[in-house]
Amino acid sequence: MMKNIAIVAPTFPVLSETFIRTEVESIQESGYQVMVFTLKKNKEKTKTRYPVHTIGDHFHLPFLKSLTPKRIKNCWQFINEQQSLPKRSLFFYSLKLAAQLVEHNIHHVHAHFCQHTAAHAIAAAKLAGITVSFVGHGHDVNETPFDITTKIKHADLVIAVCQFMADKFNQYHHGNIKVLHCGVKTSLFTPQLRPASPSFRFVFVGRLIESKGLTYLISSLQPLINNYHFSLDIIGDGELAESLHEQVQSLGLCAHINFLGAKPHHWITQNLPYYDCLIAPFCVAKSGSVDTGPLVLKEAMSVSVPVITTDLPGCQEIVSAGTGYIVEQNNIEQLTHAISDFVSLSPSERLTMGLNTRKAVLENFDAHKQALTLCRWIETLPSPSSQPLLSTSHYTPE
Repeated sequence: MMKNIAIVAPTFPVLSETFIRTEVESIQESGYQVMVFTLKKNKEKTKTRYPVHTIGDHFHLPFLKSLTPKRIKNCWQFINEQQSLPKRSLFFYSLKLAAQLVEHNIHHVHAHFCQHTAAHAIAAAKLAGITVSFVGHGHDVNETPFDITTKIKHADLVIAVCQFMADKFNQYHHGNIKVLHCGVKTSLFTPQLRPASPSFRFVFVGRLIESKGLTYLISSLQPLINNYHFSLDIIGDGELAESLHEQVQSLGLCAHINFLGAKPHHWITQNLPYYDCLIAPFCVAKSGSVDTGPLVLKEAMSVSVPVITTDLPGCQEIVSAGTGYIVEQNNIEQLTHAISDFVSLSPSERLTMGLNTRKAVLENFDAHKQALTLCRWIETLPSPSSQPLLSTSHYTPE
């Protein structure tokens, strides 16, 4: 019997978190029953083919009859060991989620981000007597890691979106940790024939924040303005918007750089194929924020658009020889050189590079394949009833 799967997300849907919707839709298209549980349902009008529930919006009273001392003990051991959330609140909120999971006959719960969503999913799963997993993404691992060791210890499966993250998880605790890159719905991304032109169209897609490296990208273009015809469209918005505008003006790049603001995902799928190259100079921010497996690289590559990015571990797992360029993060000179090298390629060389990018995504990052892999791992998890009883901790709410 195929397991019914619940996905837990902090807020749903979120414009910048298309990877969650992609995963949910791909799991459903793989033949599984799937639904989303969220702490806050966004008012964004997005039609879905699967149910979306707000955690705690009601309580399924018959669930209380299924509670056993073993489930409560296992739940309370986790709650007692974690330190980031108030114990009483975590228990009672997870009790509400557990009741909803049982009401909808969920067999496995999978949380996105390893902060409060993972904590509630783990506690609720133990109360419901089902298996649980969570996936880390970036800031939740690198900037604000809360009780990750405890969560890895108590989860049945832990997903890292790149090998670098998996290595970091293993330093916390040796659990059932597996690497699964966020996938791309390749059916939505169709390559287009880009006519040969003496002018090159570059694009950046992402939030205008420090870790995206836009200040380095803008500076890297200044030495090229007298040698090449090019434009850069910046898709996104964020806290650095004003300073980036000022930087463009001070470097005399206003005729070359266009700030187009944030765009919905369908705009990206429709327009990305018509650019010559995606430039994504990601870096580690002072806060520790870093991209761990940037989806935008895979989306560009899926429409045969070569990429120029940096040597962050997550990026190096996506971009390989023949699909683009990797430069040292924060290195303006190397970035300028890579852009110049790309522009200097012959049309046939750029075409070959584009074909290689599409092939790499189809082979390694297709969302349907990723969903099947995740579901296979979930299917093989042993039932909680066959697992040994965890050591007892007394229920002492604070």
